[in-house]
Amino acid sequence: MKCSEIFEYLKKLYPLELAMDWDNSGFLLGRSDKEVRNVLVVLDITNEVLDYAGAKSIDLIVSHHPIIFSDIKRITDDTLLGNYILKILKNDISVIAMHTNFDIATGGMADIAEQKLSLSNTKPLEVTANADGKELGVGKIGDLKKELSFDELLSLIKETFNLKRLTVFGRENIKGNIKRIAISPGSGRGMYKYALGEADVLITGDITHHEGLDAINEGICIIDATHYGLEHVFTEKIVNDLKKYSELNVFEFKNTNPVEIM
Repeated sequence: MKCSEIFEYLKKLYPLELAMDWDNSGFLLGRSDKEVRNVLVVLDITNEVLDYAGAKSIDLIVSHHPIIFSDIKRITDDTLLGNYILKILKNDISVIAMHTNFDIATGGMADIAEQKLSLSNTKPLEVTANADGKELGVGKIGDLKKELSFDELLSLIKETFNLKRLTVFGRENIKGNIKRIAISPGSGRGMYKYALGEADVLITGDITHHEGLDAINEGICIIDATHYGLEHVFTEKIVNDLKKYSELNVFEFKNTNPVEIM
C-alpha cells in the first residue's frame, strides 16, 4: 500500500482544510509513492520514537504534532530537528501529521473528549468551521451526566484520562456542584475566554502563571491536565482507523508525559 493512499484515507477522515491557519498538518517528509507495510502512530516524534522506528523497520510515522512547524533554512546535524530529519530520511521513513485538523474534525479530538466524559447538550468551545450545516471547532462545552462536586470532577478526569495529578487555578470560583464544563485538549492558552459565561470549569493544558491569574480574576476555574494529558488518546484512535487495512502492521508508541507533577 502506498503512502499516498494512506494519506488520502486520513484526509477523508480529518480534512486538512479544517486545520488552523498557523498549523502545518499533512504529508511532511518522505516519498508519497513509498510502499508501506509498517506504520507507527505517535503523539510526538522524539529520539526514542526514532530508535523504536528503526528497530521495527517502520515505513511511515503518523504523528499528532508536526515535526516541522515553521520554515526551515537549513537541515544539518547542528540542531535537534536537523538530526531528526536526517535520521528519518536516512531510514526512508515518511511522516504524516494530523494535528488541528484531527482536533476539529468529526470523530477527532473534540468528539473523543465529549465521548470520554459522556457529555450531552454539547457545542464547540471555539467554532472554527461549518461542515454540512454543523458547527465544528476546538474543544467542547457540555453537560456532565450528573452534577459533581469539584473533587468528584477531579477524580473523573484522572480516571478517564489515566492521570495521577492535576493543576488547578481558581478553585475558589467554584461555589457549588458542577454540571456544565468546557474541555480543550492540548494547549489551552487563551481558551478560557470562550468558556466565560458558558461553564464554571475549563479542562485543558499549558496554562501559564499569568493566564491562570487572569482566569481567576474573570471568575472561571481552570483544571490543567497538561498538554499530553488529554491528547494521548490520539494514538489509540488513529491505530483503530488504520486497522481497516489488513495489509498494514500498525504499531502504537505511547509517549510518556514530559511533565511530571510530584
